[in-house]
Amino acid sequence: MATTAAYIRTQAAVAGLINFVVNPAIDWLSLRHKGAQPIWGADGLVVNFVITSLILSTLVGIFAQWGVRREEKAGRVHSRNASSSRWLHRLPRRGWVAGPVLGAAAAVVVIALFWALHGLGMTKWSLAALMAVKAVYCGLLGFLVARWVISRHLA
Repeated sequence: MATTAAYIRTQAAVAGLINFVVNPAIDWLSLRHKGAQPIWGADGLVVNFVITSLILSTLVGIFAQWGVRREEKAGRVHSRNASSSRWLHRLPRRGWVAGPVLGAAAAVVVIALFWALHGLGMTKWSLAALMAVKAVYCGLLGFLVARWVISRHLA
């Protein structure tokens, strides 16, 4: 029987890897015939990343919660008595609520980063640059949301 910590690491890694592959693929399929993408505007990268943050976090939150409940009912993982960080206890316990909360926080960070990049003179990204950044961003966001939702449920 794997430890609870190993379960959390494995599930978070799987969520990260899936999002590392799937999200850039979606962008490639939908944007491959277009040129460089503007950062701002109705069809800009900011809108793309904000929508991705909200949808990705919500879906990962739902699936992570569903999976940890299933494993808990089967007796393969157990609630941890170890004290977790104070902020984790402020996160909603339900994955379908925690996911959008984390997605909204990620969206705020994305807007700030794009604002800073725009201030440095960057106004457009190539599809290759978008896919590379999107892979890293979505992989990391998927990993963190899964880890935090599962950890919150088991705390």
